Amino acid sequence: MPKSNRRNFIKSVVAGGAALGFGRAAAAPASTGTASGRVDRRPLGRIKTPVSILGLGLGSVYRNATGTPEAAAELLEHALSRGINFWDTCRGYQTSEELTGPVVAKRRDEIFLVTKSGSRDYDGFMRDFETSLNKLQTDYIDLMHIWNLKPKDDVNVIEKGAFKAIQKLRDEKVIGSFGITGHSGIEILKQCILRLDPDAMLTVFPCTRPDNGEYEDVLLPLARERNMGVIAMKTVRRARNADLKGTDLIRYALSLEGVHSAIVGTDTIGHIDDNSKMATHFKPLTSAEQVAMHNTVIERLAGTVEPWKMPGYDDGAWA
Repeated sequence: MPKSNRRNFIKSVVAGGAALGFGRAAAAPASTGTASGRVDRRPLGRIKTPVSILGLGLGSVYRNATGTPEAAAELLEHALSRGINFWDTCRGYQTSEELTGPVVAKRRDEIFLVTKSGSRDYDGFMRDFETSLNKLQTDYIDLMHIWNLKPKDDVNVIEKGAFKAIQKLRDEKVIGSFGITGHSGIEILKQCILRLDPDAMLTVFPCTRPDNGEYEDVLLPLARERNMGVIAMKTVRRARNADLKGTDLIRYALSLEGVHSAIVGTDTIGHIDDNSKMATHFKPLTSAEQVAMHNTVIERLAGTVEPWKMPGYDDGAWA
């Protein structure tokens, strides 16, 4: 982040902290406590369904750690026992849906189920949706995303193709809501929000504040204005590089006003328990703590590039 933008960020956060009484908790969305030892929940914007503030990102970490439906079931069942009901998978995540389906079939009513299609045309999106239903062993998707929007995408093509498919699926009541995802710059996400009015958005909110803080400072307020459900991703991808606890990085994203849940790739029951502890009776970071964490991580990661911006990055392989 250029020094001038970082100074503006610090000034704005400090000013907000002063207005509230500096050092008080940041203005994170209100969380609803659940049964003892179970992750807090927040209504997912205008979708309104209460979802766990800690979600399961069922991409490469999960896929590589499990590999069989039996191993996946052990992890997924444990997540449910901790109250984690927000499950995020994708047609492009190789065997993820197939591994997840057996538990979905048994415990569908306890899960807010999310999947995605990278198809931009009508027929491709419909095929992906039908395949997802089959792999996930269900007849209904709670939230269906248009996946991995990029600057080169043409919103006109999406509106006439994938979005038309979404409208039909909503009319048929086989999806509850639709969203968009992406981490390649905010402009394509803004265009789709203004043109298509999605119910939800999945995008990046790491404490490094990529792209000069535009995801937090421009995109998030726009989502709040429209009462969109906002889900954070890529929060812990740099934890090892910065020698920081992953739970602290997740907590940063969950402390942002307008973020309802953060999905995290999880490979062990121990990780589920550690993250769940942080997300149970959740305490948001204060304004001062947000600034301090940002500054620490920026210093430790000086000169590095976010993995998703590196040449050859494949979101399906690494999601």
